[in-house]
Amino acid sequence: MGNEALFEVDLQKEKNNVDHHTDMFCEDGLIVRRGQPFTISLQSDENLQSVLSEAKLTAQTGQSPGVSPETKVSMGLNAEKQDSGWSASASQHGGTVSLTICPAHSAPIGKYSLALSDPSNNETPLGKFVLLFNPWCPDDTVYMEKKEEREEYLMSQDGIIFVGEVKNIKRLAWNFGQFESGVLKASLKILDQSLQHKKNPDKDCCKRNDPIYVTRVLSAMINANDDSGVLSGKWHGNYVGGVNPSKWTGSVEILRQWHDCYCKSVRYGQCWVFAGVGCTVARALGIPCRVITNFESAHDTNGDLRIETYVGENGRMVKESVWNFHCWLESWMKRPDLKPDYDGWQASDPTPQEQSEGVMCCGPVPVKAIKEGDLNCQYDAAFVYAEVNADYVTTITQSNGRQYNVVNKVKVGQYISTKSIGKDTREDVTHLYKYKEGSALERMVYRKAQVCQDFDLSFEDPGEIMKGSDFVLNVVVTNKSSMVKRIRLQVTSEGMLHNGQPDKKTIQAYTGEPSLSPGEVLKIPMKHLYCNYAPLLPTGSQLLVWALLTDMATHSSMLEKYSISLKDPKITIQVIGNPRVGRQSYVKLSVENPLPEILEKCCFSIEGANLTHGETMARRIGSLGPGQKAMAKFYFTPTKSGQRKLLVDFYNKNLGHIKSYMTLDISK
Repeated sequence: MGNEALFEVDLQKEKNNVDHHTDMFCEDGLIVRRGQPFTISLQSDENLQSVLSEAKLTAQTGQSPGVSPETKVSMGLNAEKQDSGWSASASQHGGTVSLTICPAHSAPIGKYSLALSDPSNNETPLGKFVLLFNPWCPDDTVYMEKKEEREEYLMSQDGIIFVGEVKNIKRLAWNFGQFESGVLKASLKILDQSLQHKKNPDKDCCKRNDPIYVTRVLSAMINANDDSGVLSGKWHGNYVGGVNPSKWTGSVEILRQWHDCYCKSVRYGQCWVFAGVGCTVARALGIPCRVITNFESAHDTNGDLRIETYVGENGRMVKESVWNFHCWLESWMKRPDLKPDYDGWQASDPTPQEQSEGVMCCGPVPVKAIKEGDLNCQYDAAFVYAEVNADYVTTITQSNGRQYNVVNKVKVGQYISTKSIGKDTREDVTHLYKYKEGSALERMVYRKAQVCQDFDLSFEDPGEIMKGSDFVLNVVVTNKSSMVKRIRLQVTSEGMLHNGQPDKKTIQAYTGEPSLSPGEVLKIPMKHLYCNYAPLLPTGSQLLVWALLTDMATHSSMLEKYSISLKDPKITIQVIGNPRVGRQSYVKLSVENPLPEILEKCCFSIEGANLTHGETMARRIGSLGPGQKAMAKFYFTPTKSGQRKLLVDFYNKNLGHIKSYMTLDISK
């Protein structure tokens, strides 16, 4: 051997990729998983057996591969497992030599090169390959035993992310697209752009053998707060110079844009976008992963496990630290660094909220540790615990400056949700994070202040409200006592972003000091006009109504809130014919304008894994009068068989983003 090879190399990419469950990748290369053998062949007119008997096979990764950082391994072709855990063997049949290589089950993931070297250390390159984590290998720390779970949490290219609020949980279809062209390349690039890699490339590449380490790196790199990460976050205001987070329907376009634009962060993301992109990258690298949504999710900024809200004397909320929903990730792996029963799902959060060890990241922390209240557990257990279990304390400020705490019915951490296996339904996983509310084992301590026991304070459900409609929300007060009661009632209606921060100006307000006879029921109508709440629609904000009742005799108070989700118009999706691989199909879309005004510059778009080649297809629609229907037709050609989701988005600057999807059964 030497500079001139004695043979031709065939990496047998097609067969190996099928054997290693990587044939779905739209990438031109050999992609294998650790702990599982793969075979390449050498074609030669000469007998290579004598040459190969003295040769060694070398596999290396990283910028400066070396034995000490365990990024370069060398092995004889005798099938014996080396100290590194790698092994290789050779067999010759005629003019074909088969080399079988088995990477260690704990090898660092990443881009590798293979070479043969003779006793004089002359090397002959054999080719390159990508090594991934292996959930099929029982010795790999990401091993997942059940096939249906691997299919859902590793192989599924699309899914459902739950958004909204506790009374109106919505399904948002998301194209993870981890096997689409360019996604794996971007995922590996993310690791190379991390602060850890820039500080010490050799040490970083070596530590990529550990899914705990890789997950923590991804948590930091999906956001762009400290590094050249993928996404910049923005939660309010205009999105000039970027994309409204509500527009995204998948991860592929985001990752491609980041990679192709020299790692310049993509604008903009919010929690479900950060989580969707993070899930895509984890699955691409071989880590089983799912998106989790926590409703009434707390954000504890000072680590005291208390969420504090302040309401001014006019009844307007000054500060709110509970998001109506928040999304993060769970990744499946063993935790050899912790207790044995802490294996399994690990929570991590790529949305930038608080720093961890000086970097904007969070996790991974065992979900079991959160349930057991083990707040010293690595990493960031206390922060995740507060998200699902913090005390909720509201401080009221009176006109005389006196402050006091008041209780309301908000409970932190409700309806913790993820997509069910094999179905688009919601699986409630609250029991994995916390014991049943009110039980002896339940960890949350709900701080109770002085409460008005003489009144009922509630809201009448206004029913389903279509965007563009005027409606009335009734606030109802009942005097349960046997005495005449004089009260102060302050009601404020305003827009609220999903992260709990106020949006825009107050839409409606009421303050009164009526007297109520024993048993009297007082009904206050709060009229909401479309012209007043219209500015909220493009931001995706909800209407939130706060009612503060104070007994003027005892000064005891109670506080209630009511969120209103305005209904989107329905997008009609009609797929013509039976879509098949390689055959062009088309879909007809329509939606009605529900607003009492003309909509200009409307746009339909579609996206789908293995349906639109990882791209978003768009069609612009002309002006649309009230009650008129917008219609569009799209052609697409499926590239893979099986169930695929076609994601649809309709956008207008006055209406915001309206989303829908249809699951297609693609024939071969």
